[in-house]
Amino acid sequence: MDIQDFLASPAGLAIKGALAAAFLDFAFGVFGALRDGTFAIDAVAAFVRKHLLGRVLPVSILATVGYLSGDQVMIAAAAAALTAYAAETLASIYQSIKPSGDGTDPIPTE
Repeated sequence: MDIQDFLASPAGLAIKGALAAAFLDFAFGVFGALRDGTFAIDAVAAFVRKHLLGRVLPVSILATVGYLSGDQVMIAAAAAALTAYAAETLASIYQSIKPSGDGTDPIPTE
């Protein structure tokens, strides 16, 4: 097994997609927290623990084991988990960029 083949497979692409989604969620979350004046450095550790170790790593392991074993059920489970993570992450990104509700709109509409 070549690492290039794995990363080009659906399982490898799923892992890269999960990492990209996690990074975007982190970046937009920091933006929203800085905009709202609520940024706290301990939130970074919480993000790593919750998203990377709690969600992306287990899906990555599931996708890797599915790829190595050729088990389509594991690959399908990883795909389902990734889809759920992507939906949650998109909602989180939306929460980070939407107006804070205090009358200041960070995205000009004019």
